[in-house]
Amino acid sequence: MLAMSSNLDEELKTLLDGVVIPPPDKYDMTSESPRPLKLRHNVCYIVMGVLFNEKDEVLMMQEAKPECLGTWYLPAGRLERGETLVEGLCREVTEETGLRCEPVTLLAVEERGASWVRFVFLAHHTGGTLKSPSAADKESLQASWWDRVSPLPLRCRDILPLIKLASEYRLLPSHPNILPQPCPSPYLILRLLIVCFSPQGQLWVLESASAPSHLPSAVCTTRGGSILAPLRNLLQDPPKSYGILGLQHQGGDGVDGVCFTIMAVVSGPDPPQVRVDSLSWVQVENEELKSRLEQTTLLPLYS
Repeated sequence: MLAMSSNLDEELKTLLDGVVIPPPDKYDMTSESPRPLKLRHNVCYIVMGVLFNEKDEVLMMQEAKPECLGTWYLPAGRLERGETLVEGLCREVTEETGLRCEPVTLLAVEERGASWVRFVFLAHHTGGTLKSPSAADKESLQASWWDRVSPLPLRCRDILPLIKLASEYRLLPSHPNILPQPCPSPYLILRLLIVCFSPQGQLWVLESASAPSHLPSAVCTTRGGSILAPLRNLLQDPPKSYGILGLQHQGGDGVDGVCFTIMAVVSGPDPPQVRVDSLSWVQVENEELKSRLEQTTLLPLYS
């Protein structure tokens, strides 16, 4: 088993420190001609905000759309061309509730394949006036704080686990605050940090053989399937756990893609076989780095 290179050692430390690393321009797993992503054409990003007031009530908006008229939902909507994810969140919250906000962290990312991804933020309001029925428009009929107990006709109950997740995070954060970092990418890219822990305390990381050595990467196709398909196709057995260590997005012409750094954990007496010949396992011997990898907590990715 090879020892880890200094290049990979530095890459791991940089990612764990939350510092931006530009998306790779060469990929270990990709189709022959990947299609650049373009909002409203072959990809849709949804931004959603969960905000609480001092009474622990959650901010809700009443739908104006004919198909769900009068029901209630968290402020959310589609990202527009040229926006960052944070800019889209702040715009949607203001349009639908009248309040201004500032994001605290991403709470979760949900996906239905690479063509539909929802980014759920915990945020706090920083001003504005709560939207009243007299200010109703095509964005919403009104906004209100909900005590989560009083009956309220919901557009969809899928928001209830997200509200619960946000409430629990406020009491005991399950991962460090993570916000999208600005960095352009034309594709939806996975940077894969796959680690294997042995019962004897050894730790291995999967490395790309391409020089200089680095973490493997994959381009996700928009033609159906989960964005985790490259990870699942790579390993013979599913990982014990996985989540998002960080993500990058800038938005704009030619750079509507997102780069996710996905950390996946496998375990066993030896690292499992992988299905890509250009990848190999290397052993982590730096005790400080091993400790950091063992203690890393991840942003949930719901697939």
